[in-house]
Amino acid sequence: MESQFAALLRRHRTAAGLTQDELSTVSGISVQAISTLERGTRKYPQPATVRALANALRLDPDQQAALVAAASRRGQTDRPAPAEPAPPAVSPRQLPFASGDFTGRVQELAELSRYLIDSPGVSVTAITGMGGIGKTTLAIHVAHEVAAHFPDGQLYLDLRGFGLGPPLDPLEALTYLLEDLGETPAADLPTASARFRTALAERRLVLLLDNAADHEQVRHLLPGAGGCAAVVTSRRSMAGLGGRHYQLGEPPLHEAIEMLRRISGRPDAPEDECAEVVRQCGGLPLAIRMAGARLASRPSWPVAHLADRLADGRRRLDELQLDDSGVRATLVLSIEQLAGSDDPIDVQAVSMFALLGLAECPNLTSALAASLSDSPEPEAEIVLERLVDVHLLTTPAPRVYRLHDLVRVAAREFAEHTLSREDRLAATTRWLKRISAVVWRASEYAGHGVTRERWLDQEWLKGADDLLTQEDVLSWLDAERSGLVTTIQHATTEQPELAVQVAIGLNTYYALRRAWLDWLQVNEAVLRLVSGGPDRIAEGLVLHDLGAAHAELDQYQQALTPLRRAIEAADASGDGNLQALCLSSLSHVLERIGRTADGIPYAERAREIGLRLGIPPRAAWACLALGMLYLKTGATETAQRHFAEALDLLVEPGQERYRGMIAQNIGVSYREAGRYDLATENLQQSLELYRRAGATVQQAQVLNELGKLRLAQGDLDAAVAHQSEGLAIAGQYGDWLCEADIRKSLGEVRHLQGRLPEARREWRIALSIREQHNAHGTAELRDLLGIA
Repeated sequence: MESQFAALLRRHRTAAGLTQDELSTVSGISVQAISTLERGTRKYPQPATVRALANALRLDPDQQAALVAAASRRGQTDRPAPAEPAPPAVSPRQLPFASGDFTGRVQELAELSRYLIDSPGVSVTAITGMGGIGKTTLAIHVAHEVAAHFPDGQLYLDLRGFGLGPPLDPLEALTYLLEDLGETPAADLPTASARFRTALAERRLVLLLDNAADHEQVRHLLPGAGGCAAVVTSRRSMAGLGGRHYQLGEPPLHEAIEMLRRISGRPDAPEDECAEVVRQCGGLPLAIRMAGARLASRPSWPVAHLADRLADGRRRLDELQLDDSGVRATLVLSIEQLAGSDDPIDVQAVSMFALLGLAECPNLTSALAASLSDSPEPEAEIVLERLVDVHLLTTPAPRVYRLHDLVRVAAREFAEHTLSREDRLAATTRWLKRISAVVWRASEYAGHGVTRERWLDQEWLKGADDLLTQEDVLSWLDAERSGLVTTIQHATTEQPELAVQVAIGLNTYYALRRAWLDWLQVNEAVLRLVSGGPDRIAEGLVLHDLGAAHAELDQYQQALTPLRRAIEAADASGDGNLQALCLSSLSHVLERIGRTADGIPYAERAREIGLRLGIPPRAAWACLALGMLYLKTGATETAQRHFAEALDLLVEPGQERYRGMIAQNIGVSYREAGRYDLATENLQQSLELYRRAGATVQQAQVLNELGKLRLAQGDLDAAVAHQSEGLAIAGQYGDWLCEADIRKSLGEVRHLQGRLPEARREWRIALSIREQHNAHGTAELRDLLGIA
């Protein structure tokens, strides 16, 4: 039989419209104690406890006397408590306090409120997102917003899905909910669930189920019919729940700044300083709240001072922690929930989370995760998707994942605490070896230079045996490109040999993709590792690639010093091919800046070495450089002789592609010199050589050059025809860089034709392509479009 005290206490609490949590706050009696008393587990509380509860419930003298008597052993009989008038149907008002500094989320609040109010029958909404994103705060405000439309009250229950203890069992949750409605609990889950649905069928109320573990925990707690609304929050995906799902992301910058100002009590705080704090917080509302509270408690701190403190990644989470609450504590709960699971995928996700903390990439791919975890990629992807389910990762594209900035910091901390130095080094070494294998495979497919081929260790290629074509290799590298520079930069400390190995191998890929800035940064990162070392070939290659990257970025003056140092390293190594390469590149840079007299001796020496060593391609590129140098001096006949020699050196079968490249460069040189007849002849020859070699994408480049030639000749229609043909080829074969180049040129023609809207369209697309791929040349397009 239920104790008289339990029945009276629950009756008075529900009549007062208080939750157990709220009664605990008012009375000073713990929630656990109140729950124990209402269940009848503890029948005879201390008199002080009874007085505190009576005062908190504001009982009149008669009600207080009855409660004291029910708590007394002497007052208890086998008879039920004296019957009081039957209370009215319970209308709970359990929603927690809606924070007064709630800011923004205007669109979300409006959409969710409208859905809950307008939906016929039962409406169910799940708000999901990472810890600290503001799910509970938004849900509480939504529930308060719609409360007037649900006159029978509001139920609130923390399901403890992510917390220090185990999640609330569905039967236990139903017991609380039934008691709060004045209904009798049931001993088993099916009966309790049915009883709860029956209790709600004639009511119109809001049910807020906060912090759910998963949809299995929730599905027994939802209304079955009637006019109720249910709002569920969880860090896990609620895809199996039905209803409407709302994945919450970071608020817009202006809302985040306003939130920081309100919480910190600084309505006029400088916008730029606030924006920097928000950026360091990754836009995470919990982090912004912690930052605002820190500023509020330290009125002498300028906002910029906190921004500086947050800029130190090693202590960022410390700055965003107050007592036992904060960003770190919130994220740890997600990890602990996975670690305590019986599902092996959840447990593997914990290990994967630590390994991802080792990755220095903005985008994390399934290939990276597979290498770090030493597992097949399909298995790694399953584990990554589990981290997406609990919102520790996002997935902007298939097999591509991202860590929130603060989650990345937490993952890095977790890796340091849970993985030994040996385990961390082994994981990153596997990844670097995989990258090395792929970049050298790309170099092999494209035909790397003699020096790189000799320097290459064939063992390096074994990690890319699954990539069977050049297209496979380039696609793989395209997917990983965003993280290659930072990966190499960080590898220079603990894995210097691998860092150099990868950097030198990236020559081919970066040249094919014209990723000159990436190429520059990679070689800057490893330069100190090879400078003055015993491997003069490696030093020469790094210095050459650094100078060549500067040249491709039109930074010719900055290219001079590394190229001269590259020649010194090449001479010391005795590698003639490397010498000729560096000499030709320096002569080209000198030609670009008009120092033709200085450039000719370098090109002549490169030609002599190439001929002496029997390396036709190297001698041919030197002849090309000589032709370009002499053409600039006005010695056209001498230039023609060197150009002809360059083509004659490449007459062996299979060298059509190289001859096509030489002829293309000759044609461009003639066009720049105003010799349009010779330019036409060589560009047409280049086009034919590429066709014979099956180099279709290169044909698109030549067609663009022919279009520029026709533009220079004033034949705008012919220019459009050539460039349109080239654009079709580039689009068909997915050469986005060539497409951007052609669209820029085509826009210039359209502009001269007076078709400005079409010109701007081409430039906008070209700019979008280059921005999407972080390619060089965006500034010029922005100038054309008049964009600041």
